[in-house]
Amino acid sequence: MIFNFKDSVSVVGGIILTGFMDGTPVEAEKNEDTFSQHVGADGAVTYNESADETGTFTFTLKQDSSVLPMLDALLKSKEPFNVSITDSKRKKRVSGLNCHFSKNPTFSRGAEVDAVEYTILAAQYKED
Repeated sequence: MIFNFKDSVSVVGGIILTGFMDGTPVEAEKNEDTFSQHVGADGAVTYNESADETGTFTFTLKQDSSVLPMLDALLKSKEPFNVSITDSKRKKRVSGLNCHFSKNPTFSRGAEVDAVEYTILAAQYKED
């Protein structure tokens, strides 16, 4: 199978993202482990299932991406939104419900095109 980043579609609050930075421009992960272990004094193991369904999404775009003004408007609105990342070729989908930006992206400019990184917190993180 051949990998092509174009097989992935990232949507933030209804905005289809474009203008990604090189490297790893899209990341998503659950904030806590689903299970943890507790080992008693006698060696008996108990598994604890976490009720934490939160997750974090990180999108790294080029400073000239056409979607930056729309993302900045969504950030300023302080309204909750949904996020999804779909890899159509591998039939993998990650989504987040009731999301908010963790903070404004860092502002930087230099001699080369700079990255603009958005970190988004999700109240409900799901992987399909």
